[in-house]
Order: sequence, then C-alpha cells, then structure tokens
Amino acid sequence: MWSTSSLALSVALSVAVTAALPPPRPATPALHPIIANGSSVAVPYMCEAFLFCSVAEPTCQVQWRDPSNAPLPAWSPTASRYHLGSGKHLPHDYLVFHDFLQEQEGLYTCVARCGAGQEGRASVTLTFEPQSVPCP
Repeated sequence: MWSTSSLALSVALSVAVTAALPPPRPATPALHPIIANGSSVAVPYMCEAFLFCSVAEPTCQVQWRDPSNAPLPAWSPTASRYHLGSGKHLPHDYLVFHDFLQEQEGLYTCVARCGAGQEGRASVTLTFEPQSVPCP
C-alpha cells in the first residue's frame, strides 16, 4: 500500500515529467497544400496563367483538379490547360492555362496525397477579366 507522501511524490514526479515532454507529434504528416497565387485569381481573356501549389512533405504527390473535380491532363501540344511537375517525390505542381477563356472560370483544387489515404486540399477561384489591350 502506498503511503500518502510516496503517492504525492509519485503524482508530482509524473506531472513534472509530462510537462517537460514536447507535445506528441501526429503519426501522419499534416497535409496543407499552399497555392502561391492565393485563393482568387482574375485572368484576362486569351492570356496565360500559371498557378503553383506545393506541400512541405517531400513524399507527397500533388495534383490539380478542375471545377468538376476531374484531374487535369499533363502537358500536350494542343492542350489549353494542363499541369506540370507532379510525380513521385515532387511535392509541387503547376497549373498552366495557355490562352485563358471565360468558359474555363471556376474553382480549381490542388490535392496532395501521402501514404495510405492521407489527403489535403486547397482551392483557388479563377475568374475571367475582360481587357481592352492584348496580353503582354
């Protein structure tokens, strides 16, 4: 049987050790994709747009999705919008619009995936901005 003084010492020692330990780290990395361009971008008609999304965890894969939640295609010579950079051990991806059109407006989402079912998302709204002068 514990005496009152040894029980008090045990509780005090336990509290002191617990307070000195750093907070527990999550078992899985937190996924927080960051879109460098912000959460809203206005793109002039027929101009190019480049959006950049990255994640701090180097083992994650990053992918862009269009307003219907479909994955965007990789670069091709005829594509008006595509992604560049995603792949194994590349925790970033570019979304490129070549000749932005009004029908391409909407909410685009950067999805980061790591390990077994871990996922993080960030979105950006692209809007059409009419202009009277040609793109630079």
